[in-house]
Amino acid sequence: MKQFLTMILLSAICVTVFAQKELVMTQYIHNQFAINPAFAGSRESLSAFGAYRMQWSSIPDAPNAQYFSMHAPLKNDKVALGLSFFNENVSIVQNTGFSAAYAYRIKVGQSSRVAFSLSTGLLSSKSSWDRLSLTDPNDPAFGENETYINPMLGFGVAWYSQDFFAGFSIPDLFYNGNFDDESPVFEPDKTNYLITAGYLYALNPNISLQPATLFRYNPGQSTIVDLSANVLIQNRFWTGLTYRTNSEIIAMAGWQASPQLRVAYSFDYPTGDLSNLNSGSHELSLQFDFGYKINTVNPRFF
Repeated sequence: MKQFLTMILLSAICVTVFAQKELVMTQYIHNQFAINPAFAGSRESLSAFGAYRMQWSSIPDAPNAQYFSMHAPLKNDKVALGLSFFNENVSIVQNTGFSAAYAYRIKVGQSSRVAFSLSTGLLSSKSSWDRLSLTDPNDPAFGENETYINPMLGFGVAWYSQDFFAGFSIPDLFYNGNFDDESPVFEPDKTNYLITAGYLYALNPNISLQPATLFRYNPGQSTIVDLSANVLIQNRFWTGLTYRTNSEIIAMAGWQASPQLRVAYSFDYPTGDLSNLNSGSHELSLQFDFGYKINTVNPRFF
């Protein structure tokens, strides 16, 4: 019974976080497109990114999520396109969706761009009530599974170069509440607003420092801030820490196996009320830049 109540508590928390299409993976620093469609084409090549996340790994049937994206500039490099797919399982709820992004990019200066983007897609949410262990298995309130399909519409603006980035995005202008069969509506007081920024400081020819931050603001919820710092060694290896204001500390490490291929791992450890209920979250990602447009001899870290 205690285990069941724990799962209900954790699921309620997770459902609140992921109530909309805002699948914020920990490793967004190296894949800004995951949280802001205006970063489509920012790697100046066809870039593919995939990630798997296991949330609260010590909990039975713990939440998990998968994310995949591809984006690239076109021959007219003022325009970039992107696609993303995601799936998340939170207790009895499965959210699956995709979105397509269009970005218009304007050169400002020698190597930086300002981009504006819109994204659109669909979100399918399935609630499998038959997976619950009930005292009365014939309770009609839990007799039917439910599936809802809702549209998504996102917006983003970004300013970036090889050394810095800054962006503002609204992952989904519509509010999609779980366990709610009403049509999605635009409710500014329930919408998530994301602000990101980061810079790459070259301390010497072999070592660089990469601070970054992410603000997640929702008028109806508490604001969550990520403060990150990574150290890059010879543009091949990096490691770093992130402090998240919802009482999480995140350790990250990565390897640039080749100019095109990057592998990264991160571990989120809770330090607040949930620290005694789970042993942390794991996330693994792969990124590959095909380099069809340019020869990607220098890996980009934003």
